[in-house]
Amino acid sequence: MSNVYELLQRHPMLLTANTTIIGSEARLPSGWAEHINEHKVQIITADWLTAQAYHADKENPQVQFGVPDVSELSGRLVIVLWPKAKAAGQALISMLSQQLDSCYVVAANDAGGKSIGNALKDHASESSKMDSARHCSLWNVRLNKSDAPANWLRFASSFQAGDLSFMTLPGVFGHGKLDQGTALLLEHVPAPAHGKILDLGCGSGVIGLTMKSRSPALDITLSDVDAMALRSAELNSARLGLSAETIASDGLMSVEGRFDYIFSNPPFHQGKRTDYEFALRLFRDARQHMTRDGQLWIVANRHLAYEEWASEAFRSAEVMVQRNGFKLICASDPK
Repeated sequence: MSNVYELLQRHPMLLTANTTIIGSEARLPSGWAEHINEHKVQIITADWLTAQAYHADKENPQVQFGVPDVSELSGRLVIVLWPKAKAAGQALISMLSQQLDSCYVVAANDAGGKSIGNALKDHASESSKMDSARHCSLWNVRLNKSDAPANWLRFASSFQAGDLSFMTLPGVFGHGKLDQGTALLLEHVPAPAHGKILDLGCGSGVIGLTMKSRSPALDITLSDVDAMALRSAELNSARLGLSAETIASDGLMSVEGRFDYIFSNPPFHQGKRTDYEFALRLFRDARQHMTRDGQLWIVANRHLAYEEWASEAFRSAEVMVQRNGFKLICASDPK
């Protein structure tokens, strides 16, 4: 995906102080962050890792982490890095159409770059491919003007989890439905009576907020790498009247303190490839964030050897239940 930046570098006239790039990709090519800083290009990313990559060597004041506010983009040249979730890209383009006549869209060909014109046929009067290189495509898109309210909630979807109703913004894991792994955890793990809970990779906050609804005395922290997920979790917290702290973090990297319970339904895909790094780091680092009698509860696909990996860091790592291709693992007593 860092190839999209290399494609954009072929068009320096697009990278000026009047440019806003919206999107996420943490693997920055050499010199890209320096170029962005020097030419004062604005970056808006919902991915915490991408924001941190821009700040790795030098603070870039033009880089913003959060949900894009399109009301601030009128008159600017906007380049969209097409997201992995097609619905999220379409929602963003629809939002931009309320402020802009046109924008640019860039994507890797195997992530939808070849078919941007078709993906935006309901949102654009014209889509033309400007360039194709490094297995990526750059499109110029003339937008259909929209008078709809500039509100991300127009694209939210809702679902039931037990007695509670949750909403998710587009692109968030479990958008519009309760995934089977989380459902398995909520069915088989009773809410503790008290203590501190960390819902790691919280998505829309289903696990942590459900536990809070069952045991109001719990102290809940919701953490995710994605700003759209954190906004969804904050909205659900407010809608349900269940207080919780939200933290942007890649795994446990920015989490402080110790918890009596850590719950996680960790991702194991990055695009089309399998990626176990999140789970491996979690097992390695969790003990530093657990109380003496703390427990780590993990949802995993049945074929993943998570209990074996967990046993390297914990004296107890057991599969508590298996169903519908998922298993629930409890790890405790760190070595």
